Amino acid sequence: MFRPLNWGIAGTGRISSLFADCITRTESGTVGHVLSRSQDSAIAFCERQGGTPWSNQREMLGVDGLDALYIGTPHSEHAELAVAALSVGIPVLCEKPMTCSPAGSLAVVMCAHQNGTALIEGWMYRCHPQIERLIELISSGAIGELQTIESHFGFRADVSPEHRLRSQKLGGGPILDIGGYPMSLAMLVAGSTDDRAHARPKSMEAVGVFDTETEVEADAAAVVTFDNGLEAKLRCSLIEDLGTGLRCTGTDGEIRLPQPFLAEARQDGRRATIEIERHGETEIERFEASLDCFSLEARTMSELVASGELEPPRPMVSHEESVVIAGALESWRSCLQKAKEDG
Repeated sequence: MFRPLNWGIAGTGRISSLFADCITRTESGTVGHVLSRSQDSAIAFCERQGGTPWSNQREMLGVDGLDALYIGTPHSEHAELAVAALSVGIPVLCEKPMTCSPAGSLAVVMCAHQNGTALIEGWMYRCHPQIERLIELISSGAIGELQTIESHFGFRADVSPEHRLRSQKLGGGPILDIGGYPMSLAMLVAGSTDDRAHARPKSMEAVGVFDTETEVEADAAAVVTFDNGLEAKLRCSLIEDLGTGLRCTGTDGEIRLPQPFLAEARQDGRRATIEIERHGETEIERFEASLDCFSLEARTMSELVASGELEPPRPMVSHEESVVIAGALESWRSCLQKAKEDG
């Protein structure tokens, strides 16, 4: 079931512009309202994408006929916006990370349930069919008993110290910005071995490099042990172009996803591959999604609102999983900071 939505867009940066394009392309609705701290920025956005510009959050959330809110602001602003919208019954699709702490994410989730309002955390990669197939392969024992998981995501961010990626105040650093990709995928894969939606990190060791000007982390690696004993080696970076990847090693072979988070390494990519290596031979499965992941995410929110459900179906991130991911990222940052202090 599906119906077009009248969307509000909070934030006028690159990711919000991308999402507005997806709304139009998928006929998931229209851009009805745009919120920015700067009225001029909101006006400029609306000139490109349509909609009514706003600089007052309360006034925009009070307009009639606002069906859903997309939040594409800096991480540090997500919680306040999400709670404000959910409290007045406006469904929310919030860019990851939902908030900068597990307590913040739990508060947003509780608000959604208290008000009976749909909420999605925007881990858009979970919409691609390669992820569902990955879970089928792992859970069916395609590579025997799963032993280890490795995943990474890194790129060079040549930005000023004031940019959100390097700012303490705005939740900067690779762990919050992109570390949730390898962490959340490892949780999903590890949980699939015993038919759970996700595994929970039990212990963690971390090392990394810190930004000498802003003191946020610049590169971070972690070894995570989950509650079922499986181990994952993860890395994220804003100073090295690692690309993305996933490797799952089992007793009978390996499964590799060259592009687990962004098909074709493009925001509008649709094609992806899974490499399955067993007994010295490699089989390649190819997938093409009906739409890019951001567009599929927009379509999912439309379907969710039409159905009356509060959270998206598996393998998208559930509300419980959002809180667990937030806790895992906080632990990663804390472990890294402790390692720095210990010298």
